[in-house]
Amino acid sequence: MKPTDTRNRVRAIRAAIHAEECRLRARHPWLARQDGLGLACFLLSLAGMIGVAAAYLAGGLTWWLAIPLIALPLSVLHEIEHDLIHDLYFRRRRWAQNLMFTVIWFCNLGLNPWYRRHIHLKHHRDSGQATDIEERLIGIGLPLGWLRLLIALHPIGSVVLFRRLLRDVPDFRPVRMILLSLPTYAIFAALWLGFPAYFWLGPDGGLPAWGWPWVRDLTVLWFAPNVLRQMCLILMSSYSHYYADIPPGDVYYQNQVLSSRLLWPLQVFCFNFGATHIIHHYVVRQPFYVRQLVAAAAHAEMFRQGVPHNDFGTIARDNRAGLGTGVAPTGPGRGRS
Repeated sequence: MKPTDTRNRVRAIRAAIHAEECRLRARHPWLARQDGLGLACFLLSLAGMIGVAAAYLAGGLTWWLAIPLIALPLSVLHEIEHDLIHDLYFRRRRWAQNLMFTVIWFCNLGLNPWYRRHIHLKHHRDSGQATDIEERLIGIGLPLGWLRLLIALHPIGSVVLFRRLLRDVPDFRPVRMILLSLPTYAIFAALWLGFPAYFWLGPDGGLPAWGWPWVRDLTVLWFAPNVLRQMCLILMSSYSHYYADIPPGDVYYQNQVLSSRLLWPLQVFCFNFGATHIIHHYVVRQPFYVRQLVAAAAHAEMFRQGVPHNDFGTIARDNRAGLGTGVAPTGPGRGRS
């Protein structure tokens, strides 16, 4: 498969997405209340997390249920943060955006959202290229192995990639990124080290006895749900993007659709990211819930236009699309599970 002129294909896909969105908005006028819908999703997610935490702390919910039940609303908060990065809610009320950013930042224990805005917008300009900082920080282009899994499990694991990134992106400022994200990275690191220390050593190892309930409950209600959410998101995100052998600036070659039923255990904790993120690359200014609503029509047109679908071969190819190598991604109507 060699790169071809894709302008007509891209236009057809964007037209199908816009047409379906217009149809839905005409049928459901409440979709126009975008700020209100974003705020409602934000507040309901927080309420869900508080409810699960209260049930767990009261002894009515086991730890192995509390962790996935909190990871679900955390995945919604991540989608809201992404929409805020694109100014989709409260565009004229920066104080509201900043408040929501702050709450989501500490709930998700992730990268500083104001810094993430910078590298995410760069991701749209440089998707699939060596200068795409955001995707390279989560391991795109690396062989599947211990390093890629470490990065998926631990956000601080991306530190080992800094030297490679600096070689390709001289203006990358890793120290600035770490300092801006230090509040949440410090909490993540403390819980990452604290739980196994207490679990294996306990008070007999010189640790204060009063600390164990705190470390245990914070791990169940805060740390572990984010590890689960982040691992699913990183694997779906990094393998839904192609890297290195695609033409720069051509959205047609940047993504694939990951919609196999085999992936649902991962998709459920990242709001079906693998199947719908490609839609965002074609139409950027669209809230996360609208992407889900237009997905069926969007995918139908994408498959007609030859967009890859469940191309699991990208794992062995280290995210390469196989353009010009004779190893083409899976085409429409094939590779379904």
